[in-house]
Amino acid sequence: MTDQRQPEGGFDYSVSDEQLAAFAKLTMIERLRWVEEARLFTLAGQTPETRERMERLLRGETII
Repeated sequence: MTDQRQPEGGFDYSVSDEQLAAFAKLTMIERLRWVEEARLFTLAGQTPETRERMERLLRGETII
């Protein structure tokens, strides 16, 4: 049995087996473009508050 406790701070994200299979079918350049588009989308929507929260999560801290 594995330990299911969440560490303090950070966040959790899950993808389905179907999503993983679809991503695996992409070429390497398609994967890189997908990642870059996701990065740009995330940055475009950031406010100073969300940027600070993201930085806190990256450090393993809570966002509260």
